[in-house]
Amino acid sequence: MKRSVSHVAMALALTLGVAGVVGVSAPAEAAQKKKQEKQSSLEISEGFQPHAVAIQESVNGTADNPELKAASDQAMAALNNVLSANDDAARASAQSQLDAARARVDQLMGGVTAKLDAARPTLTTPDDKLFFGQMELNVGQKMANFAMQNKGINNMIDSGKLPAEELPRYNYFAGQTAYNAQDYAAARTSLQKAVDGGYTEGDAEKLLVDSYFRADMTAEGLAKLKSMIDARQAAGQPVPEGWAFDGLAAAVNQGQNEQAYDWGLLTLQTDSRQQARNQAYKIVEVYTPNYTDEEQLDLLRLMARDNGITEDRQALAYLELMQPLRRPGEAKTFTDTATQLPAGNSMVTEAKRVGSDRYDQTLRELNTDAKSASGNEALAVADTYLGYGKAAEAEAMYRKALETGAADKAKAQMGLGIALSDQGKMAEAKQAFGEIAGGNRASLAKAWIAYTDMKSS
Repeated sequence: MKRSVSHVAMALALTLGVAGVVGVSAPAEAAQKKKQEKQSSLEISEGFQPHAVAIQESVNGTADNPELKAASDQAMAALNNVLSANDDAARASAQSQLDAARARVDQLMGGVTAKLDAARPTLTTPDDKLFFGQMELNVGQKMANFAMQNKGINNMIDSGKLPAEELPRYNYFAGQTAYNAQDYAAARTSLQKAVDGGYTEGDAEKLLVDSYFRADMTAEGLAKLKSMIDARQAAGQPVPEGWAFDGLAAAVNQGQNEQAYDWGLLTLQTDSRQQARNQAYKIVEVYTPNYTDEEQLDLLRLMARDNGITEDRQALAYLELMQPLRRPGEAKTFTDTATQLPAGNSMVTEAKRVGSDRYDQTLRELNTDAKSASGNEALAVADTYLGYGKAAEAEAMYRKALETGAADKAKAQMGLGIALSDQGKMAEAKQAFGEIAGGNRASLAKAWIAYTDMKSS
């Protein structure tokens, strides 16, 4: 059956987890305090010392100033408005407000930015850099200036005075502030160091991938994301929900149809959120690579069981593929319960009529045929039983089909898995699906396995 992409809304919400600014807390504050407790004093160089005193007076002297807090809050609000502006005029207006708020913060801090600029060339010792970085970070936070915060954190890292065990955490904050400053290359460098150092808090790995996507490096971002997912699966660790869907969204938005199918399947395997699954089903159902009608039918059966049929087009495709004359039980069950069938549609009307008229007769014939059927006939009987919701009878006939030489063993094996899952035998169903090797059904079986896992949890 030819499937039309034109009827599918292909634009997915690109939920990269960050819209605007990533929340930044004071980096490793506890570690800073611990560091300071170990050191009675910093060895500030003679050239930097007067600048250090002036900067510290600006920072400490306004710690409890309500005017400063108000100006700082205005700066952050204006920054968010800049990032969320929908047009140039709104962005320019927000930027003007941001500049004014930052200038007010600077004024209330006694012209601290000029003091920082004057001090920077005088830094000569590690302690100079550590102290200066702390002050620059503090001022950057008050001004909602992520570029300044990033410079401060990197000065602290470059000082070489931070505890080695804290470096991955500081690199994370360096990456986070660079990301917020939209310096995605710097963000990738710092975040990779953080991840390589074993830091995984704050969605560090996801932010690393996002820094590729935000820089329009989709292929590189997808490769990085896939490697992280593969590593977690190989280690037997759960894949965080949203990771695979982000890959799906990026692939779809870039028109990478083959990859979109793979990411759709991966979403079904790793994401229990119904909205994400419904989006994945749309993509997988449209971009199935050369699926036969029977393979496509088993995909739609999964969608029906997982509340994944959300569009009229999908419902009509299911009706067409099930062939109501051949499977009246399935036609009646679906037309009696489905909510996505378009009213007045001739295919729906005919399916309802056939399901009603042939339901009892076909079931009687089925019960008779089941006694002597073997091989391919047993497979056909099993498939029809499945549509009637007679999962136990279907299981028996699928097993008989496999034992007596049915030609399409993969179809029989998948049917067996479906029949078992319909009975709530999820462990046995998972085993049955897992025995399907090669071909389209092997990839589809992974989606069915994910379904059984969710039903088992």
